Amino acid sequence: MKPLPSFLIHRPRTVNEALKMLSELEKAKPIAGGTDLLPLLRDRVVEAKNLIDISLIPELRGIKEGRNEIRIGAATKIKDVEKSRIIFEKAPVLCDAASSIGSPQIRNLGTIGGNICNASPAADSAPSLLVLDAYAEVVSSKGSREIPVKEVFKGPKRNSLRPDELLISIKFPEPFDTSTMSFQKLGRRRGYTIAQVNVAVLLEFDGPVCCDAKISVGAAASTPIRIYEAEERLWNKRLTEEIIEDASTQCMRAVDPIDDVRASAEYRREMSHVLVRRCLMEAWNKARRLM
Repeated sequence: MKPLPSFLIHRPRTVNEALKMLSELEKAKPIAGGTDLLPLLRDRVVEAKNLIDISLIPELRGIKEGRNEIRIGAATKIKDVEKSRIIFEKAPVLCDAASSIGSPQIRNLGTIGGNICNASPAADSAPSLLVLDAYAEVVSSKGSREIPVKEVFKGPKRNSLRPDELLISIKFPEPFDTSTMSFQKLGRRRGYTIAQVNVAVLLEFDGPVCCDAKISVGAAASTPIRIYEAEERLWNKRLTEEIIEDASTQCMRAVDPIDDVRASAEYRREMSHVLVRRCLMEAWNKARRLM
């Protein structure tokens, strides 16, 4: 195994301190859990001379429920998302995704912000955040901006943050009580492994009618994607197995997967169809039990 290169670790106590370090120190990178960044440094994929440890900054940690909005600090551990009462009650699709990430040891160290900023097409939290319409709160010494989580992903291992910017939180609107959700992941093992395909679905109902639908697929394109053309097949309809099959088929046509060591493109395409159908059926069945 390759040794880690030499670097200095800095531990700011405030966001402003962290931003000052990011803008002034040579080849500086933020780090919280390090489960993604350290292997990249070891393999010389990423270079850094200064690591800014943001894990001790209080405002970057924790899960808060505000006025019709839920905020997750970027340095919040994956295990805390998985075990959160707020997330379980309001956005269980994200709890399910968090529980599928790596091993217990990884979830104890890794953070929600790191899972997004690593920009893996197979990031397990991404499909759930996309169907929740989540956005990223990003700051720098020059100001702040909010961008949809979907737009954080530029390509495999490439995010849209500038070198002097810091992700401080993930926010999403509180889903309606009439919403149901589902998450599915396919890998060689359910946990401890990178997804071959992962899928999240959110359906909203007005009585027996599906009035809104959101479908996201990961590991089946260069970034996690929403399948808008499939979502439209479900709008304003009383769902049936035939309608769900039609939407699932549309997803299979829309994805653009690659061949790699984990799965072939054709297998990923077929499994996108299977997992979307499973998610839609599960979310629909949940809704029928509530009617």
